[in-house]
Amino acid sequence: MNEKFKILIVGCGELGSRHLQAVATLPTVEEIVVVDSNATAIQTGQSRLKDLPGLSSHITFRWLSSLEAVKGTYDLCIVATLAQGRCALIKKIANQLGIRQFLIEKIVSQSSSEYADLLQFAEANRLEIRVNCKTRAYPIHQHVKKQLRPGEPILFSAMGGNHGLANNGVHTSDLFIFYDESPEIQLVSSAIEPTLHVSKRGKDIFDLSGTLTGKTDKGSTFMLSYAGDHVASEQFSIVTKSYRCIIDQMLRWAFENDGEKGSPWRPLPFEGNLMVSQMTKTFVTEMFEKRNCHLPLLNECWPAHRFILDALQPHFNRLSGEKRNHCPVT
Repeated sequence: MNEKFKILIVGCGELGSRHLQAVATLPTVEEIVVVDSNATAIQTGQSRLKDLPGLSSHITFRWLSSLEAVKGTYDLCIVATLAQGRCALIKKIANQLGIRQFLIEKIVSQSSSEYADLLQFAEANRLEIRVNCKTRAYPIHQHVKKQLRPGEPILFSAMGGNHGLANNGVHTSDLFIFYDESPEIQLVSSAIEPTLHVSKRGKDIFDLSGTLTGKTDKGSTFMLSYAGDHVASEQFSIVTKSYRCIIDQMLRWAFENDGEKGSPWRPLPFEGNLMVSQMTKTFVTEMFEKRNCHLPLLNECWPAHRFILDALQPHFNRLSGEKRNHCPVT
């Protein structure tokens, strides 16, 4: 393919700089413009390019401190800012620069109402927005998905240490939706620990620990449980009538068997480089070449976000003593 592409990256902190590393190795990219008002973030991005193996020598890089300084047209915009204000930022980028293809970080927004508004805007303006809920793209989950029979209800549980009911919970809820293919997770119960966990991601950013349970009209059940006093690795359990699987992503192991047939548990190979700097490279290549990839579109990621944000907002309000219309998460 001889076509060359231009990429705009807005936000160059920890995640944004990893996205930068990924696309900076692509032979089909000719220009990358990085925007961040934080000089330290710009320095992080520049530093991570210095010793990057496979850096494409033909790419032109530009480093800007404001979106207003951006000129020209771009084939893709990667948005890796904090969740607060992200939806408004995406609208501004689309209106100001005419960009129609986005890869954005999760959590997409801090409230389901703001997310719904962005959905309407994206549909009206024919935007293709992919959300970096990349867990569903892991080879192990692609394998499990192929083993599931669409009509069978799923018993799905995810349990581990303090990985964030909001931050990691969106990933896990999206994985469940990927497996179950239901349009909605209905909240059944919540048992939230009485602690606001301070996030390292920014000022006034928090997360929660505890347990959420949900169900779908298909008859599936969903349980998400994170303890607040340790950081043990998260384990997934997927159970249907015909198939069972247990997965630990952090320790990179998985076992499966044939459900009610009682067959022995079989170890599964845990394959793939799951780092952002590698997976984004694959996603962007596929988006340019095929107009498709394993990341969920904005509407596909909506059920997971709505479930998490609506379930947790009352608890954030209760524990903070403030009446918010959003969750202070990113």
